[in-house]
Amino acid sequence: MKRFGITVITLFLVLRLTAQVVNPGADAVFRPDEVMWVFLEMDPAHKSFLQDPANALSETYFPATIRLKNTQMDTTLGLPVGVRLRGNTSRFAEKKSFKIDFREFGGPKFFDYKKFNLKANVNDPSLVREALSLEQYRELGVPAARTHHARLYINGEYMGVYLNIEQVDDVFLKMRFGHSNGYMYKCNWGASLSSPSQAQDAVLFESEINKSTDTRAEISQFIATLNATSDADFPAVIETIFEVDRYLRQLAVEALIGHWDGYSFNQNNFYLYYNSVTARVEFIPYDVDNTWGIDWIGQDWAIYDLNAWYMPGQARPLTTRILAVPAYFEKYKAYLQELIETTFNHSHVDPLLSQYQSILQFPVSVDTYFPRAFGFTYQDFLNSGSSRMNNHVEYGIKPYLDERLLSAQLQMPGLVTAVDEKKYPSFTYPNPSSLPEFRYTSETADPLAVGVYRTDGTPVPVFVSREDERTLRIVVDKATSPGIYLIRDGGKTTKWIYNP
Repeated sequence: MKRFGITVITLFLVLRLTAQVVNPGADAVFRPDEVMWVFLEMDPAHKSFLQDPANALSETYFPATIRLKNTQMDTTLGLPVGVRLRGNTSRFAEKKSFKIDFREFGGPKFFDYKKFNLKANVNDPSLVREALSLEQYRELGVPAARTHHARLYINGEYMGVYLNIEQVDDVFLKMRFGHSNGYMYKCNWGASLSSPSQAQDAVLFESEINKSTDTRAEISQFIATLNATSDADFPAVIETIFEVDRYLRQLAVEALIGHWDGYSFNQNNFYLYYNSVTARVEFIPYDVDNTWGIDWIGQDWAIYDLNAWYMPGQARPLTTRILAVPAYFEKYKAYLQELIETTFNHSHVDPLLSQYQSILQFPVSVDTYFPRAFGFTYQDFLNSGSSRMNNHVEYGIKPYLDERLLSAQLQMPGLVTAVDEKKYPSFTYPNPSSLPEFRYTSETADPLAVGVYRTDGTPVPVFVSREDERTLRIVVDKATSPGIYLIRDGGKTTKWIYNP
């Protein structure tokens, strides 16, 4: 494997972190190669309450008996569990997501777990994007939740296929760090980390552990130091308060899978754990279903620039300041390469997709709730590895992988990729571009054959020049409006985004 130059700073990080976080593997509960059966029995009125759209924002737990069955168990718990709705926008879908709390009504933990998160993943026709994404994190040594799929029944009614996602709590921390000493916060939308006052906002930063002693002083100081330290002192200071190396690993995964709904782009969906044993803050990603080409905001995430993986024009100090340090940026590139060589490739991903489709085919085929959010069909599920579904599912998983590998190679020349250039022969970069120009690469690359058009089909005046036998430089007028443009080259069409 090719390695980039390692500075003294980076070498110190490598030596200090030789014992990386160890994510636990499969156990009696989290068995990703099989589907658990979950049977709930509850008062019919409580079930109706949970399904009523008028109660979508309810946080009320209702008692239910539970039976759990897989190849390792067939267990009916003696005491009731608590069941409530979970999620954000997904609460308004007809196929609800649920949180199960084993201790809400006096019961014990189940195999040492306090809660299950049964997520419907209604926006993903493959039902596997979140499982694939979390697996990518874990394989690169980022602390991340485990998953398994489940068939859920409530009062005998089949509610469909769900993904059970490991709860990020003190049990999670003990399994990864050996303890849960310190304080942890679930950081919600708006947590840009641009001001220490954010840490005092109990909605923005939800305290998750050791609440009785949590003054939020440590996390406030972390944010203050992150923003106030000079550029010259930043590398030495940030390493004393933050696990930089693991964050660089997280960034590499986040950028390749197109996790735009996390910190770097959407200031959302992450945990910060102040580890009082090391006196450093750890970053833990979660809610990673909007990945592998899922898009809600008009962006093509397969081609978003890996050199600047963050929201432009908005404060994202944790990402922007770290990537501004040359040694850290080189380490980030090294982790991108490691991912591409190990797990973010067809040799690794395609067998996982096949395994998931094999175990989910029948459960999805009889899931009557599956089509109720976005009209996905069973055939869409079968095609989800290779085909786009509708406007928010921009790619099938395999085409996304191909396009991301190609964009990685073009944006960061030298990264190892396994791209079939005959199958994917054209590309635009940088994309998006802050300047009124871009490069277009193609097998034919004929300046006379290439045109730029607005999405309504109106042609855009451009100046086209050749840089080499496969690359054209295309310049648009400076007065061109920001937006999405289509590059047409014979029978091929490629998107380019202008974002000055």
